[in-house]
Amino acid sequence: MPLVAIGIDRSNSPIDDFGRYFVSEEDMLDRLKIFSSADGVEEAVLVCTCARTEIFAEITKFHGGIEEMWINFARMLQVEREELASAATVYYERGVVSHLLRVASGLESELIGETEILGQVRRAFLRSHDAGYCGPGLYGLFRKALEVGKRARSETGIARGITSSAHAAAGLFSEACGLEGNGTVMVIGVGEIGSKLAEALSQGGYDVFLTSRTFAKAESLANRINAKAVHIHDFKSYIPDLDGIFLATSSKKHLLDGDDAELFDPARNSKTFIIDMGVPRNVDPALDSFGGVTLYDLNGVNAFVRSAIEHRQQEAELVEEIIESETSKFVDLKNSGSAASTVASLYAFAEEVRLLELARFSGRLEGLTDAQRKVVESLTYGIVRKILHRPAAKVKEHSGSKRGERLVEDLSFLFDL
Repeated sequence: MPLVAIGIDRSNSPIDDFGRYFVSEEDMLDRLKIFSSADGVEEAVLVCTCARTEIFAEITKFHGGIEEMWINFARMLQVEREELASAATVYYERGVVSHLLRVASGLESELIGETEILGQVRRAFLRSHDAGYCGPGLYGLFRKALEVGKRARSETGIARGITSSAHAAAGLFSEACGLEGNGTVMVIGVGEIGSKLAEALSQGGYDVFLTSRTFAKAESLANRINAKAVHIHDFKSYIPDLDGIFLATSSKKHLLDGDDAELFDPARNSKTFIIDMGVPRNVDPALDSFGGVTLYDLNGVNAFVRSAIEHRQQEAELVEEIIESETSKFVDLKNSGSAASTVASLYAFAEEVRLLELARFSGRLEGLTDAQRKVVESLTYGIVRKILHRPAAKVKEHSGSKRGERLVEDLSFLFDL
């Protein structure tokens, strides 16, 4: 069955707009249910991070199936079909395989080679699989992607130095504030990125306060990294004494806005640095206009990253070679299996037609002897096999090639296999 993916990359969409396409972790299975209701969608995996929202699917029919995907992906994201088409990219078959391997390897990340994406792909895969949306088709693809992602980082230097956006944010703060671990900071949100931020800051020598919508989670992490947990409704009372505030939540509302400017007192603390890692944004950009605040969003973090990873470009070429080789292996294996399966389905369809026609004319064959019936059986069977032999041989001959892919697709469409 054909592989198709539709995705929105934050690099192709302003950060404010990208927040419209973000799906929080608690909403993912409900959104997957909406998408998977599309006619012809056999399997689906939703990958959503702070930088991308992508749906990978195996569909039962190519013609018409793609449009159904577009319509239901738009429904899933609660946007218009036309808007989605202007913001998204669609991938087919080999393109799907190559793209997912690139994502898992970190080549599609702002921070090339970052490690967070591999865990995010793994969780997306397992979430869909455990819920029954990911079957044998996508299972093999995602296992391959995770395998290649690990190889990319173990066999090349793609992940040397800064390894995550969380570490990049901590590095940006240290460079900007010049405190070198002697300050006090707060991390709001203790998901994957927030937890890594807190760990990096604590290891850097900073006094760290943690808060989260769920206090128990903040407290558990605080106990592990020698930080202090505070309740989410109290966090603003700590602001006057903070040198840095890091936000990494999926809140749909600003956690800090212009009305909070009075909390930042330049007479008490000349400058407070705010790093907003949230998608959608956790901080109202208007707060940056206040003199006591310096605000960085994901674009600021990524600009810092780009200046620090030039050496990774050469390593990226080595990863590209791994991806190209593994993509070809996966596609060849899939196509050989697809060709054999399609030919088997074609013969089964023809045999079903032959038997139905013999049954339809059974009344006219009542006067035949057993020997004569065997002749008719053998004759019709032989005619069907002779007719199908040449097209079946052509499909097998070109198995694994682009022409072979087209032949399989055409046969499937023409005979509704």
